[in-house]
Amino acid sequence: MPSPRGAVLTERDRQIIGFLGMARYASRPQLQRLLAQERHSSILFRRLRKLSTRGDGPGDEAYLRRLEYQRPKGIAVPVWTLSPFGRSVAETIVPYLRPPAASDVAHQFLEHALRLNDVLVGLVLALRRSPEATFADLPFRWLCEEDEELAFQMLQRHTNLLANAVLKPDAILELPGHRRRLFLEAETGAHSIATANPQAHGAVLHKLQRYAQYFTALAGDGPTTWYARTFGDGFFPVLVFLVHSAARRKRVEKAIVGAAGRQSDGRFRVRVLTFDEAAPALASFIREGATAAPATRPPAAPASRRTLFLDDRRVREVRDGYNALAEAFNAATRAVAAHNASCARRLVLPPPPLSELRTLRDFIRQDLLGEPRPPDRDSVLPTR
Repeated sequence: MPSPRGAVLTERDRQIIGFLGMARYASRPQLQRLLAQERHSSILFRRLRKLSTRGDGPGDEAYLRRLEYQRPKGIAVPVWTLSPFGRSVAETIVPYLRPPAASDVAHQFLEHALRLNDVLVGLVLALRRSPEATFADLPFRWLCEEDEELAFQMLQRHTNLLANAVLKPDAILELPGHRRRLFLEAETGAHSIATANPQAHGAVLHKLQRYAQYFTALAGDGPTTWYARTFGDGFFPVLVFLVHSAARRKRVEKAIVGAAGRQSDGRFRVRVLTFDEAAPALASFIREGATAAPATRPPAAPASRRTLFLDDRRVREVRDGYNALAEAFNAATRAVAAHNASCARRLVLPPPPLSELRTLRDFIRQDLLGEPRPPDRDSVLPTR
């Protein structure tokens, strides 16, 4: 491995290298925000140029690489990322980093990556104890997009066959203190939310459907979901869409609420935030671990009431019976898919009564087991 005989690293250099290890890419304004003690941008620019320059001697490797992308009016915007040697230094600063991607993203996607990394800058500034605190001390782990994909299988609607599928989140935000794992999907507004064709999905709802399958479907014939097989720590999964405006957020929220099978069994949540509100909202949840209180529903006034007495054993039997029903349906779905894959005479299962099953599920979870009702749509993350 090369030795750092070129530039002598300062504490601010280590901040730059550690942040780029987490974010993969950063612009000068983002690094300027991160290094609040820098008084003038020219000082930071000269330091970035120094860290990006290879020394004259053997082993005097550069820590950074300079890239750029073109804005619509043709203005070139410089972007910095780590060199292989800089990556080896970053791994000593942020120990949880995963192997880096083999190649850079295409230049036209750099602006998309920087927009997402604005959220990371906001989280770091809001949650680090001091400007000198190390990134390893932050109460979250940020895993940027790299080569690894989340593999699973999905039942194809038109063929009724299982097919291999993958997910590649824009970033994953892990919150060990709250046992949450957030899958961040940055939406620029260039793709549709839904489509008018009932046989097709818009980009947002298509992602929602794929994540729902990954979070809830059993992996093969095993007892665990695809998500649990990949992440065995039991963290609760949350899918977070980041959008460019409040108007877009409302449209995405409305589409998610109207999507069939949304949050179908309580094993994951979906949240929509604008880029501007994401860092403050997520930082607030990480610090306080609380969300907006759910709205209180007025009690119904039925014509007659019955008082039921259920002990814990009976409640557990009801819950286990519902779970057994759900597992039996999943097994039947897999069996039909396997049959259709090997036999010319195809079978078609009737659609399950999803609305009625959700009502039964909520009754068991909330009325019998006393679990809290999901918060309203304006809250950021649920308590569980």
